[in-house]
Amino acid sequence: MKNEDYQQMKENWKQIISYGPRPFGSASLKQCSDYLTKEMKKLTPDAYQESYGAEAWEVENWNLEIVSPAPRELESYLFLGSGASDGFEGRLIFAGHNRIWNMYVWDRYAVVDKSGEITAYITVRGNGEAIPQMLFTGHSELPHYIVGIEEKDFFEAAARNHTVVRGHAHCRKLPDARCYNVVGLLGEGNKKVVLCAHYDTVYNTPGAYDNSSGAAVLLEIGRQLHNYHLNTRIELLLTDGEEFNLVGSRHRCRQCADDDIGMVLCIDGVGREEVLEVWSGPEPFERKIRAILEKSSEHFDALYKCPPPPGSDQEPYYAAGIPACMLTFNDQGILHSPKDIFEESKFKNMSVMVRISLDLLEQLNVIKR
Repeated sequence: MKNEDYQQMKENWKQIISYGPRPFGSASLKQCSDYLTKEMKKLTPDAYQESYGAEAWEVENWNLEIVSPAPRELESYLFLGSGASDGFEGRLIFAGHNRIWNMYVWDRYAVVDKSGEITAYITVRGNGEAIPQMLFTGHSELPHYIVGIEEKDFFEAAARNHTVVRGHAHCRKLPDARCYNVVGLLGEGNKKVVLCAHYDTVYNTPGAYDNSSGAAVLLEIGRQLHNYHLNTRIELLLTDGEEFNLVGSRHRCRQCADDDIGMVLCIDGVGREEVLEVWSGPEPFERKIRAILEKSSEHFDALYKCPPPPGSDQEPYYAAGIPACMLTFNDQGILHSPKDIFEESKFKNMSVMVRISLDLLEQLNVIKR
């Protein structure tokens, strides 16, 4: 199928991007969810917006700067879920490590005031520039910042030299927020397969790659499924709150705990590179996925990870014992960045992702022509 056949997918993609940053709990996310619900209803009459209460978090503004010996502002972001502060100042000390998504372990520093109390934490990202990430240290009233790898050497020396930093963090928890998943059901049967992609973003980006592209791909897969016979029921799931510790997929997985789910296929990020990351498990299921992808006529270089890392919406299902696969054309250079905007170059891989996904479903006997 040629790229010109995917014009509806491109229009969906552009429209999702147009809502701008869509952090969990935001008004822009709700607007996008309403649009996606309308689009899902075009694919199946059995489509709806699943809403439930959950605690979210929002940020207004923040600052982090070096006071002495050489004053300068640090490029930084707050972790999602960070505590707030009207202002702090103190010396830097090395405080061990921060574990992110059970995937990364990065150096962490503390800001200690004159009384010896810790007033803030700063994590140095180990694989790129400063970007927002989810905080996994538990509920904390202190601000938690992240800076880029370019600051690694500086912070190592600053901790030895007791460099003084200061800053503020104006953010707050939203205890009465709503989470909005969008669900569409196709086919019949007691057993089902879940196809999912998230449509929320972190707070600093419209997320063209992560994951407006995946949401548009999922809708396109839903359209293409009308050309196939479905051997099982298929749930199309667009999730909210993926960036906020997978809150939407965790809720949906709990809601469907009694369902007979054969497998989950998750699309999370369609970037510009030709490396297709394949997170799948358990290992016998990964072998099936690998055998299919190795015979694919599409052009990509597969990178397999088993068991699947926990940083995407397949995680709660995999943790429940359900075979799962996440596909992404990773693009770390723009992940969670204001640079993640509409670029025509991403669209080629979106088309490839649709065809790869349909081929997987067909070869796994979920659908047939």
